Amino acid sequence: MTPRPPPAPFTAAPAEPLRQRVHLNEHAELIAQAVELPGDGEHPTLALARRVAPGGATRGPVVLVHGFAQNRYTWDCTDRSMAAWLAVQGWDVYNLELRGHGLSRPPQGLSGERFADYVQDVARVARAFDGQAFFVGHSLGGAASYGAATLAPMRGVVGIGALFQFAQANWLLKLLGLISHGAEDFIVGQGLTLRTKAAGQLIARLYAISDVAGYAFPISGWWPGSVEPPLLEARRVKGFDWTSLRVWLDMSRWAATGKFEYEDAWSKLNLPLLVLAGDEDHLMPPDDALVAYERSGSADKQYEVLNHADHEVHWGHLDLILGTQAPRFVWPRVHEWMGART
Repeated sequence: MTPRPPPAPFTAAPAEPLRQRVHLNEHAELIAQAVELPGDGEHPTLALARRVAPGGATRGPVVLVHGFAQNRYTWDCTDRSMAAWLAVQGWDVYNLELRGHGLSRPPQGLSGERFADYVQDVARVARAFDGQAFFVGHSLGGAASYGAATLAPMRGVVGIGALFQFAQANWLLKLLGLISHGAEDFIVGQGLTLRTKAAGQLIARLYAISDVAGYAFPISGWWPGSVEPPLLEARRVKGFDWTSLRVWLDMSRWAATGKFEYEDAWSKLNLPLLVLAGDEDHLMPPDDALVAYERSGSADKQYEVLNHADHEVHWGHLDLILGTQAPRFVWPRVHEWMGART
């Protein structure tokens, strides 16, 4: 059965059957479809990878938003796919790639120059769904979803290891942010581009060293042993994208000033909110993730920290989505929360 076409103004390629690994030995028969939100002259065309059950979705749309210098592989890696799992549960899943990332990179190259560009991308998608979609954002994708929610209607927002207050609870990140913020004029004048894909490939070759360093290194991206080495290597090789240094400079400003520019509007917004954090997430410590919850104006908001005592393992940053225990604790929590608000 062909799934219902996405709403206008989305355009979609023909739907194709797909057998996909969801987790370990679990596979699913799904329908895959490449979807685009056409550019409007001011904003570029955006690519979304759609996953839906063969009989069609029995629940509403969910838009997944990746983080800083990442892409669709955040949610849909080789051997573990939260996107596929949500589709099996009946959701109409749209895996968004922000401008300049993955399939949303235009032929002329990079197009995402500021964090505000990403916020506009998410807001455009939200308007196209006319407020009927949930948005699930990881890391900077959570911040973009928070910001976009102040500009466009949504059914609800889930932030997983999501930025709002940045680097206030991590001394090294704050130091890097202060240095970058102080050197902003020089960096902008050089027109530099940050290419993290090469860095990801290098880390993949140094897996053993980087994994052990996760116990103490203040900017490790996962908790040691939380993700199987082959899956983590595939994630790092495919999932590390590139972005403008200006986006990092925006984040550095948050680190230096403690101020998120959408904070005032966020405090007036009454929108269902779920914030999930990892107890050993060095990139987005729980105290920083908590601020989005505390400053939300929502009458329906929840905040939870995944931790060793209640969820069997410690939790870092990437492993909140792709860790061995994410299918047991994180994915069902998001599914149940959205289902209760459908």
